[in-house]
Amino acid sequence: MEKQLKEEKQIALRRVPPGDKWVFDKQIFDKTPNETYPTLTDALEAWYQLYDDTEFYIDARRGIVEVVSIKEIVIPTRRFSLYGEE
Repeated sequence: MEKQLKEEKQIALRRVPPGDKWVFDKQIFDKTPNETYPTLTDALEAWYQLYDDTEFYIDARRGIVEVVSIKEIVIPTRRFSLYGEE
């Protein structure tokens, strides 16, 4: 069987106006605190303390931070039987 790595992104933090305030995204993660963080650094540190994630993708235009997780997917081997013996 062949294995392949797949990268998935989930929204972790969202920017809230005015300024550079950040909150945890409540759509995916249910144990997030109901707190607004004054800076991105504070929000990333809080995320790290809760979930121990260290890889993030920051999209400044959209005002989101996504958590990057890498999953290993097993690709089943395709079998052929020309004479119907399997």
